[in-house]
Amino acid sequence: MTPARSRLRHWALMAGITLALAPLLSATILGSLALGGWTDGPAVFWPPNAIALCVLMLSPRTRWPAVIAAVFLSSSGTDLALDGRIWALSLGYGLINASQVYIVGRLLSVRRQSLDLESLAGLGRFVIAALAGSLWGAIWASLAAAFWLGDPIITTAHDWFLSDLLGLLIVTPTLLIGWTAWRRSLSLPPRDLKNGMLALVALVPVAAFVFAQARWPLSFMLVPLVMHVTYWLRGFGAAAAACILAIIGTVALGMDTGPFVLVRGSDQERVLVFQLFLALTILSELALAAVLGERDRFSARLRRSEREFRTVVDAVSDVIYRTDGRGRWTFLNPAWETMTGFSTAESLGQSYLSQVVPEDRDTVLARARGMDTGLFDSLRMQLRFRRRDGGQRWVEVNAHALRDAAGVVTGTAGTIVDISDRVALAAHADEARRRAEREAEAARLLAATDELTGLASRRAFLDLLGRALADRAGKAGEEGVVRADAMRGRDQPGLAIALFDLDYFKQVNDRFGHLAGDDVLRAIARVARRSVRDNDVVGRLGGEEFAVLMPGATLAQAVAVGERLRAACAAEVHPSCPGLTVTVSLGVAVAQPGIDTTGLLREADAALYAAKNAGRNCLRSAA
Repeated sequence: MTPARSRLRHWALMAGITLALAPLLSATILGSLALGGWTDGPAVFWPPNAIALCVLMLSPRTRWPAVIAAVFLSSSGTDLALDGRIWALSLGYGLINASQVYIVGRLLSVRRQSLDLESLAGLGRFVIAALAGSLWGAIWASLAAAFWLGDPIITTAHDWFLSDLLGLLIVTPTLLIGWTAWRRSLSLPPRDLKNGMLALVALVPVAAFVFAQARWPLSFMLVPLVMHVTYWLRGFGAAAAACILAIIGTVALGMDTGPFVLVRGSDQERVLVFQLFLALTILSELALAAVLGERDRFSARLRRSEREFRTVVDAVSDVIYRTDGRGRWTFLNPAWETMTGFSTAESLGQSYLSQVVPEDRDTVLARARGMDTGLFDSLRMQLRFRRRDGGQRWVEVNAHALRDAAGVVTGTAGTIVDISDRVALAAHADEARRRAEREAEAARLLAATDELTGLASRRAFLDLLGRALADRAGKAGEEGVVRADAMRGRDQPGLAIALFDLDYFKQVNDRFGHLAGDDVLRAIARVARRSVRDNDVVGRLGGEEFAVLMPGATLAQAVAVGERLRAACAAEVHPSCPGLTVTVSLGVAVAQPGIDTTGLLREADAALYAAKNAGRNCLRSAA
C-alpha cells in the first residue's frame, strides 16, 4: 500500500470514528438535559465527556483526534440546535469540552502508565485528573457565560464543575471497569458475582422508594446496600451503584420529590447537596473497592507465591519440617515418606522422638533442652531415624527455634538430610585408612626386618646407628664440653658396635646345602639375641655378616658382649649339620667424638679383618 493511500485510509477511519461517536454523544447530551429537567443550564451530572474520556482511554493515541473532534462537534452542534442565538458561545462550549476531555486523557496517560481504577494509586490519579479537567472547564465556561450571557461566574462555575466532575466520577469508572470486567468475563468467584448482582438488583427498588417520597430523609438506607454491592462486585459494583443512584435521584429531583427536596433553599442548592451526596458516595465506594481490589491482588500474589513455594518444597529431596512447642510434627514435605517410609499424614501430630532410635534419644533431648532454655537458637546434630521396614537411617538435623513476640519458643523448623551414604562412605574411608596404616606398618616392619633371621635388616640397622650417632652428637653439643678422658682415648660411656661373620660359612653350604646353611644362620641369630644386652640391637647386614649396636657401651663392655656371643656361637649345636661347629670372628669399635656412620663401620670392619687374619674365632677391637 502506497503512503498516500495509507494516509487516506487513516483519515477515512478517523472521520468514521468522529461521525459515529458524535451522534452518540449528542444523544447523551440531550438525554442528560432532559433527565434533569433543566434545558437552560448544566445537568445534575454530565455523562458525555465521561463517555468520550472512556473511548479516549480505550483508543490508541493516533485516534485521539477523532474522539476530540467528536466531542467538539456534538457539544457545539447540540448547543446550536438548542439555542442558536450565539454561535460563538456554542463553539466555545465545544472547544471547552473537547479540551477538557483531552487534558484529563493526557493526565491519565502520563508515562504511558495503564489506568487501574481498582487500585488506590490508579484511583488517586483518576480523581486528580478529573478534578483538574473539571476545574479547567468550569473556569473557561463561567468566563464565556459571563461574557456572552452575563451569568454569575461563581454559580456557573460550580454548576459546571460539579456536573462534569460527577459525570467523570460516575460514568467513566462504570464504563472502564465494566469494559475490563466484560473482557475478563467479570473474573469473580461465582458466589461473589451472585451476591453482588442480587444486591445491585435490590438497590433499584430501595433507591426508588427512598427517592419517591419527600417526607423522611432516608438516603442513609442506601449506604449499606451500596457498600454490599461494592464488597461483592468491587469497582464495577461501586460505579454501577453510583450510576443507579444518579439516574433515579436526578429523575426524583426533576419530579420535585426525594429526600433532597427537604433541603431548605433554592433548586440550585438542592442540586448542589445531591451532587455532593453522589460525589462522596462514589469516592468512598471507589476507595473501598480499590482497597478490596488490592487485598484481592495481594491474596492472589500470596496464593501464587505459596503455590510456587510449595512446589519448590515438595521437589526438595531433603525433609523440610516444622514442630510445635511440644515437639510434634506440624509440617513435613513429601521427602519424609521417601526417607522413613511413613506417610506425612500418619506422622503429623506425632512426637519427633518417636522417630529417633532409643539409643540416641537422651542425646537429642539434651540438645533440644538447650534450645528451649534459650542457650542457643539453632543446632545441628547427627542421629538415627527408624524406618517403617525396621531399618535405620543416619540423618543430620538442622533445627532453628521459632519464638513468639515474648521470646518464648513455640516450636522449631528446619531440614533433615539423609546422610546414611555419607556415614557409610566415611566408615569405609576410615576402614580403608586403618587398613592402609596396617599395611604401611607391615611394609615398614618388613623393610626393617630380615626375612630369614627376623633380625633388623641392613637398612634398619644403619638407620638406627645413624640416629644413635646423631643423638650422641646432639647431647654432647648441649653440654658444650667433651670429657678429657675421651680426648685421651680412655674407655667412656658412649656407643659401640660389633661386626661379626661366620667362619668358613661357604663350606657349610657346600657340604650340607643351602637349606642347612639357612638353618645355621637362623641359629646364629637366636644365639646373638640371647647373648647381647636388653637394649642392644642385632642386625644382619647381608649373607653371613651380622652387626650388634650397643648404645651406651664402653669398649670393655662391648668386648665382654662380643666374647660372650663368640663363645655361645661356638657352643651351639646344629641338628641339620651333624658334627659341625660354627665359629664367628668379631670386630669391635667405639664411637669417638665427631665420627659418622661410615667411619665407625670402617673401624669395626678393620677390626673384623684383623680377627680373621689372627686365625678366626676371636675378637679384635679398633685401635
